[in-house]
Amino acid sequence: MNNGASGFGSRRVVAASVGHFVHDVFTAFLPPLMPLLIAKFSLNMVQAGLLSVFLSLVFFLNPLLGILADRRDLRYAFIAAPALVGVCMGLMGAMPSYYLVCALLLVAGAGSAVYHTLGPVVITRASGRLVGRGMSYFFTGGELARTLGPLAAVGAVAWLGFEHLWPMLLLGLATSAYLLLVFKDTNTALGAGSGRDPESLRVVWRALKAVMLPLVGLVFTRSFVLWTLMIYTPTYLVSRGHSVSFGGTGLAVMEMAGVAGAFLGGLASDRWGRRPVLLALLLVSPLLMLAFNYSSGWLLWPVLVVLGLSVFSSSPVLLAMVQDHAAGRRGAANGLYMGMGFAVSSLVLVLVGWLVDLVGFRAAFNISAVMGLLSVPFALRLPAQAPAAPTAP
Repeated sequence: MNNGASGFGSRRVVAASVGHFVHDVFTAFLPPLMPLLIAKFSLNMVQAGLLSVFLSLVFFLNPLLGILADRRDLRYAFIAAPALVGVCMGLMGAMPSYYLVCALLLVAGAGSAVYHTLGPVVITRASGRLVGRGMSYFFTGGELARTLGPLAAVGAVAWLGFEHLWPMLLLGLATSAYLLLVFKDTNTALGAGSGRDPESLRVVWRALKAVMLPLVGLVFTRSFVLWTLMIYTPTYLVSRGHSVSFGGTGLAVMEMAGVAGAFLGGLASDRWGRRPVLLALLLVSPLLMLAFNYSSGWLLWPVLVVLGLSVFSSSPVLLAMVQDHAAGRRGAANGLYMGMGFAVSSLVLVLVGWLVDLVGFRAAFNISAVMGLLSVPFALRLPAQAPAAPTAP
């Protein structure tokens, strides 16, 4: 998977990004279908928020998964992840109880944890020195999926019915077959030809503490903007009197702008530096969220476009920054970051759901925007540049 110091391995970068696209198409089904799940099982907003928690619960184990990824070849787990997620999400509408939906989401989350832990490692090793560019491809796949995923979900419900979405899972199976062709001869373990032994989680944490400690606060505060918009936007728009299709389309428009944002964010950070680009995005996104909260009519659409462009641009920048500092411990570093991010997002989703039940959507979105502004001081504490990579013995 190594392409030399500067070579950009397009074939594997594109394949991993395509897998990310299909995987995230399926996980993007949840937000636009949430109003239907709420109606079917008579859920309150805390229970609705817990659906997303179950989808991300396995990410608590990501640090350990990252350590394992550095020590063991997990190519087949990486390859199988889109198929597993596709099967689970395709069967979600047929489940007769809320608890069975939660169980399916938990299994889908296991596949998601594997793909999101190994994917950036695969991308980094295939990208040479152009890590920001590789992350832009990877996150463009994800953001494009979250654009088309809500539309695919709404269209599938209109065509097949909410309880008969299972034909969609064939896309996941086909994607895993494609990944098998590309990665069947690829050893994903760090130890393969690296010249370095994988380190313990404690050693990795000490090595990355300068970047990880500020990221804990940054990811927590940023999640109030990112995850509130990703999960609750369709339900919020439905609560304002719009249809389920309108809510799904609103999310899709925001995510469509996020495709451009994800691609440009990584490229901009390669050119102008990770921290300056990140600071600008973290400042602008919460202000645009407030604008969205008070927009209506035709004005809603341009606000959603600009909001999506800014909110999702910071994701590849953050992950590129983590990989910059990871050096020879990329799997463990990515596992730490992903585990922290999804643990925090789970807490935030429950808190926002509780706030919606308590004070309503508009006030909850206002509070989330203010929390998002608090990410700026944490970003100022991030290291300006990565340390020199450790040398092989």
